[in-house]
Amino acid sequence: MIATCNQMIASRDWAGLLELESEMSVIANNDPGAAGTINYNLGLAHKSLGREGDIEEATLYYQKAIKMAKKTGDNRLQSNGVLSLSGCYVKMGRVDEAMDLHKSLCDDIGKESLDPEAIQSFVEILENHHHEHSRALKILEHHLDSIESSWGKGQQCRAYEIIARLYGGMNNFAKSIIYFERQLLIGKETKNVDLEAIALHGLGCNYGRMGDCGNAMAYLEEALVIDSERGDDRIGMTYCAMGHVLVAQKGREKEGILMYQKCVGLFEKGNTSENRIRVFLELGRAYTTIGAWDEAIAYLEKCISNADSIEDKRRVYQCKATFKQSLGKTYLEKFYWTDESLVGIPERNDELIRQALFWSEAGLADCSLEGKIDPTCFLYLAQENYFLGDSEKAHFALKTYLGGIVQLGPSYCQACRQTCDKDAIMEKCSVCKVTRYCSEAHCIQAWKKGRLCHKFMCPFLHRWRKIKPGKESTNDLCDELCDDFFERIRAFKPK
Repeated sequence: MIATCNQMIASRDWAGLLELESEMSVIANNDPGAAGTINYNLGLAHKSLGREGDIEEATLYYQKAIKMAKKTGDNRLQSNGVLSLSGCYVKMGRVDEAMDLHKSLCDDIGKESLDPEAIQSFVEILENHHHEHSRALKILEHHLDSIESSWGKGQQCRAYEIIARLYGGMNNFAKSIIYFERQLLIGKETKNVDLEAIALHGLGCNYGRMGDCGNAMAYLEEALVIDSERGDDRIGMTYCAMGHVLVAQKGREKEGILMYQKCVGLFEKGNTSENRIRVFLELGRAYTTIGAWDEAIAYLEKCISNADSIEDKRRVYQCKATFKQSLGKTYLEKFYWTDESLVGIPERNDELIRQALFWSEAGLADCSLEGKIDPTCFLYLAQENYFLGDSEKAHFALKTYLGGIVQLGPSYCQACRQTCDKDAIMEKCSVCKVTRYCSEAHCIQAWKKGRLCHKFMCPFLHRWRKIKPGKESTNDLCDELCDDFFERIRAFKPK
């Protein structure tokens, strides 16, 4: 029976394993020596299948496994059991309990006795669960001395990659680069080209996000040489990263679009739908930057129509919100740059503005379902409502945007609109004293890039902060600021 179960675990036949659940439970009750491992494997099967009620069943089996591991002094099983149970708690939304279990385990058997695979699996669950990057990073940094002194090269590389990914997700690109460089060094020492390619790709992406396009392209081109032996999916991901770097450079947008088009061809051969959708989104945004509105709209519509195929259902609403808001913004920009008679816009009911408002409102609705609303979406709603003649809604949306931006605090980059690691944030704008950026490149780009660049928005943010909204005595000043904003928008004429 044990041999059969081990074969099923090796082949990940979780349904088959659970068909033997009752027999395995009988063995566990009669054989204390095997009880811990059997209960752990049954918990693993329930957790992996993830059907309704399975997560609760998994926690019960893990608790039994931990109890037996403590009795027999099996530190490895206790480590795996506690961290697997912690992963279940994270999925159930009980993150604080999961963190407490990890701390208690370290105190109980010593952090050097914890199984590296179990630690990494738990960290990856935290990483993939909404916004727990800082806690995931805290765990790996807690184990950093063990990682560097006693873990094997392969386990070290996996840990470095996760740490680099976490820092990158928090927009601390400088620290992310440090850990990708460590991974690259081990990859070269062990002649593991897969590790090298992953590290090179990570380095290229981080340098690109920092605005260092020269280094970014150099690393990505080096990765591409290795990827050519690793299959279409890897080549496609590298082309996508190169496209992102090129589109960010003024005058090289069309080169970036060409890279994205190569991705589409490669990803159609069998990559996950999420990667294809990601490229569609990048193409939509890239075409928007060069004023190819119809192409941009077509790709963004593809994103929306394919969103339900995203495997991680927790991210569907978040992705739909992003796609719809991007489409709304594109319709708004198309209106601006194709209509030369902006004077008197409030009296016109233009179909492009109606489309923009429809998609912006749809994106906001999906943001609400996700529970995370980016204040920038209200900036587009303000313009769209104003151009359709609804001044009351326009004022409300603009005030919501200005108030939201001021409240975001020092951990929010105004350029990439992401919450960042505090160590990665630059000084705030010396004029408005509101905006902050996660890199010098983002600061430079935000100043003049786009119609509503920071050069345009800075004086309004400065005035809003000085007004101190919320007091009845300042209502007239807030309305006056909004009127000034819309007057400047109304007088704007595309060149």
